[in-house]
Amino acid sequence: MKLEALLLSVLLMPVKQSCNNIASTGESSSNSTITATSDTTNQHVKFGVMVAKTEGQMVGPEKQIRVAKALGVNYIRAKIDMQGWDGTSEAYEAAKAADLKVLLNINYGVPRTAAGEHDPVPFPTDMNAYTKSLNSILDKYKPELVVIENEEDNPNYHEGTADDYINELKTGIQVAHSHGLKVTNGGITVREICLIIFDDYMQRGEKEKAMNFAQKAFPQNFVTRLGSGNMMKNPQIARQVEFGRKLMDAYKNLDLDYVNFHWYEPVQARGKGQDASSISFDPETFAFVVNYLKEKTGKPVMSNEFGVLETSPELVKGLLKAVKENGLSYAIFYSADGGPGKAIALQNASGDLRDNGKAFRDFVKEH
Repeated sequence: MKLEALLLSVLLMPVKQSCNNIASTGESSSNSTITATSDTTNQHVKFGVMVAKTEGQMVGPEKQIRVAKALGVNYIRAKIDMQGWDGTSEAYEAAKAADLKVLLNINYGVPRTAAGEHDPVPFPTDMNAYTKSLNSILDKYKPELVVIENEEDNPNYHEGTADDYINELKTGIQVAHSHGLKVTNGGITVREICLIIFDDYMQRGEKEKAMNFAQKAFPQNFVTRLGSGNMMKNPQIARQVEFGRKLMDAYKNLDLDYVNFHWYEPVQARGKGQDASSISFDPETFAFVVNYLKEKTGKPVMSNEFGVLETSPELVKGLLKAVKENGLSYAIFYSADGGPGKAIALQNASGDLRDNGKAFRDFVKEH
């Protein structure tokens, strides 16, 4: 489908009631809305959790399981790094013993130094060696879903071209399917997908619509830079958008079982120094992005990493409701404390649920 036709199909798709798209002429960005997906409230979403560092303390597999049980979920996210694979995974074994189903990230390497600094890992290019290693892991474990890498578009994690990752993913799909397992991509980042949508508008000469979308999808300082007209000319940003477009085109044609994306709310508060407490969650922006992914790739949409940037239980409930209404196949909440402007966990360091965690638990129980 041509880009213009795709955007029109997303922007004009009917919902429960007709609604103005984000870029209605003559409306301010604060009053305009985004066309949402149709209501899929009755679709069952498989909720799960990824538990990580909380209040500066690492969380071991046993405590991760305890938190997952307290939240009432049946799914957990785990990972295996190929270059450190020794034939077993403590986290996977703990989840298996607790009768939890695993969404397993299989990463080629660890993108950090021993000191915790970013150290991007090149995508593998020897597919014979990669196939052998992946077979070794999947001969041992049978996860509910295989996830190839983590945030494939994140330059802090990976080095290499989009074609390198596409070749890795293509091989991963073949191997996983030969084991009777479903497979998805590593997770398109929130910034990547929003930049692509913004650029779609700009390429069609619809700057007002682009800026209205940006107002709802980016932090204000980033919106200001986009409005200057120079941001998209930045070589790094241009490369990122081109990288993401190649991935999206590939996902439409590859035999992926799901397309996976990552998301945090309030989406406008992402980044260091942002005040998330002063920004409201806009479910229509979330719905618009999910629908865009469905239309662009033709695949069911899931997220093995979504979360919140502030402590509000109401924010957690609102985001879970949006996830359910938009029919995500899997939804794995990232429950970790990332510091100012980053993720907020559902539990404290001892593993007890915070108020936002109790809100999560109650929502999952009711739905």
